[in-house]
Amino acid sequence: MENKVFEPQLVQFLKVDIRQYPAKSFNLDFIQKHGFTVAGLLAYSYHPDNQVSFRAAWLLEHICIKDPAIIAPIYNTFINRLAAQKHWGTIRSYTKIAMLATKRKTAIPHTKEQEEIVIEQCFNWLINISCPVAVVVNCLDILYNLRKKNPWLEEELKAQIQHLLKNPTPALASRANKILKRIS
Repeated sequence: MENKVFEPQLVQFLKVDIRQYPAKSFNLDFIQKHGFTVAGLLAYSYHPDNQVSFRAAWLLEHICIKDPAIIAPIYNTFINRLAAQKHWGTIRSYTKIAMLATKRKTAIPHTKEQEEIVIEQCFNWLINISCPVAVVVNCLDILYNLRKKNPWLEEELKAQIQHLLKNPTPALASRANKILKRIS
């Protein structure tokens, strides 16, 4: 994926043309019509232009929400490249996808190693002082989703939430308190 050759017309579509379509129109037919595949969108989400990266991840997020089963074929690549992503807007979409992949109703089968990568990356993002609230709250949900198979995680999650609640934004306080209620 690092050596991906980005096609100029697809970059143009993500930079400019996508703005003419409502997010509700995003689905598999939509991306195929515009020359993308699910794996291709994941590759474009690593484009060096943050706007292209964000829009590819955003489009991928929306089609995953509509059809969570499409995560499975890209899950290994998605997980193994998580730490390489540095753009917060793209990471926000990634955390939404990871929430779907770990949620009981839409969970994607994964290995213990993949689960460990997700857990470690979520904690890395949580302790990053630059991490936006939207990513923080999504990470809390991901960790909550994984706590049953990782009993130690529940205490760590509680401790992290207590730390975050020392100076929360309203959105953080709301989501963190909901998770604490579900844990208790």
